[in-house]
Amino acid sequence: MPRTRATAVAVVDLTNCDRCGLCLPLCPPEAIHLDLSDLVVEAETCTGCRKCIAPCPVGALAMVPAA
Repeated sequence: MPRTRATAVAVVDLTNCDRCGLCLPLCPPEAIHLDLSDLVVEAETCTGCRKCIAPCPVGALAMVPAA
């Protein structure tokens, strides 16, 4: 069964992100990962569940409309 597309996806503001990694285990589809030293959110994998947003201690993650 194909996954329903999210209407909004998480994005990371790298100027605020302190790369603590707190969001990594919170993402059910594992759409968030560290690429070298930067946090990356794979928009095509993100389900829009928002589980990563509130726990971010520096507010570096936000939801934006899916493309």
